[in-house]
Amino acid sequence: RAVEGARIIDVRSTVEYAEGHVPGAVNIPLNQIPTLDAPKDTPIFLYCRSGARSARGCKALEKLGFTKVSNLGGILDYKGPVET
Repeated sequence: RAVEGARIIDVRSTVEYAEGHVPGAVNIPLNQIPTLDAPKDTPIFLYCRSGARSARGCKALEKLGFTKVSNLGGILDYKGPVET
């Protein structure tokens, strides 16, 4: 189900992202998460390879004041189509 105005962020490396990512996801590697420029109430969904880096990304965004952050887990568990 789509969430209006939501952003899907892949926190993996640019190389991992290029190998295949969730359609519509943007690549912001974990170390660049603090540079995210979006309203603090934007629904943000993070994922990585296994879920560990995206969990760290969620914590970082929450510390920056983002209020609607969710960890989608890892792309290893994702069953939908991927883009390259």
